[in-house]
Amino acid sequence: MTGQAARPLAIRALLRFPTTTAVLAPYLLVILPLALWNDTPGTDFILMTAALAAGGAFAVEGALATIALTERSLGPQGGTAPRRGSVRSAAPSLRWDGERVAVVARVVAVVSIVANVGAPALGASTLQTQVAGDVAGGFAGALTPFNAWGQVALALCITAHFLTGMTRPETLTWVGALLAAQVAAAWISNITVQLGSLTVLVVALFLMTRLVRPTITLTGVAVVAAAWPTVFAIRNALRLQNGIDVDESATAAADRLRFDEQVVRAREFGAGHDLGQPDFWQALRYGLVPRILDPSRPPISSGSAVNEFLGGTSTSAYTFLPVATVWFFWGALAVVLVYASAAMAVCALRPWRSVEVRPVAMVLFVLLIGGPLSMLATPPDSFIKLLQTLVATAPVLLVLQVWARVRVELPVEEPHPHPHPHPHPSLEPAR
Repeated sequence: MTGQAARPLAIRALLRFPTTTAVLAPYLLVILPLALWNDTPGTDFILMTAALAAGGAFAVEGALATIALTERSLGPQGGTAPRRGSVRSAAPSLRWDGERVAVVARVVAVVSIVANVGAPALGASTLQTQVAGDVAGGFAGALTPFNAWGQVALALCITAHFLTGMTRPETLTWVGALLAAQVAAAWISNITVQLGSLTVLVVALFLMTRLVRPTITLTGVAVVAAAWPTVFAIRNALRLQNGIDVDESATAAADRLRFDEQVVRAREFGAGHDLGQPDFWQALRYGLVPRILDPSRPPISSGSAVNEFLGGTSTSAYTFLPVATVWFFWGALAVVLVYASAAMAVCALRPWRSVEVRPVAMVLFVLLIGGPLSMLATPPDSFIKLLQTLVATAPVLLVLQVWARVRVELPVEEPHPHPHPHPHPSLEPAR
């Protein structure tokens, strides 16, 4: 399926307000239902922080939607419609080559699978190294920048399919391989966050592009939800086996999903806390300069800083989920500005018409939605990670632009050599 007209009305509405949807979806589907079901004190704070973030995003997306609708209502006035009597000629143009995009997608997928499984297997990005405060070096450290290539591969596999470079079965096979790699990485590292984030991203993209029928996608969501208690128990057993203490306050799988309590807890401490979280310049340093060129910098974890503030240790992390964490660090105005800025970045990828056949736009869209706008993101670390991912992904985007686009000859209209045979309306012959 390609083209805006082929999309269901609900999908078109969501694509017109993608950042607002990404902000509100966790609240409407998970956080608020849990708060109302459990009669959580402080539900008004949940509503307030959600309104701040969604309001900032909607202000940008709503303004652009208004402009787009206004332009559409004006119609083609002042346009460049061809005149009668014009002749046709060929002009060079560029289009995406589905086969070449598919080749890039396969290479990126293989690299991401090797990185996501190999890095924790070599001792990087595991819970044990986080507890010990170790920074990955050597080959393991060289693999870590490519961990987020799984999201890039996911976007490229989907675009390759809609560009007819991959069949549907092959596309789903690669998506399954990417998910399987995250399962293996979660088993080795004892960390399930990346697996959960990629799963949510796959579901969102399947619904958006209708690569898989919505009924099948939603059935898969139900299966994953039913399997969560088992996954949670296995994760805790592996942590205990590796000598890692398990939080006794969340011994049941349902307790780990009490995101409403996690958000509300920020209200106890008020807004505006400097815990040593990265500022703007530190974010640029950590995001744009590879560690191999800056080996002396210490590791950063805003989640660990919050956990220490709450009386915990630096070997564990805690956040109030992204929106409330921004409020906790910098206040209400920062929430509005941060999510308005995110909406500007997402809207820069417009138009959404046939976004699934625009590889670069799809990659950047996925990195934004699966990164800073993810439900489990930790600001400002998530913005640093986005910059790091963009640096690591730059070669892929370059190859796409240079090699995966081919020049074709497209017919265009040329004006008639005598565009005004009747220079004045009064001189036209009567009919």
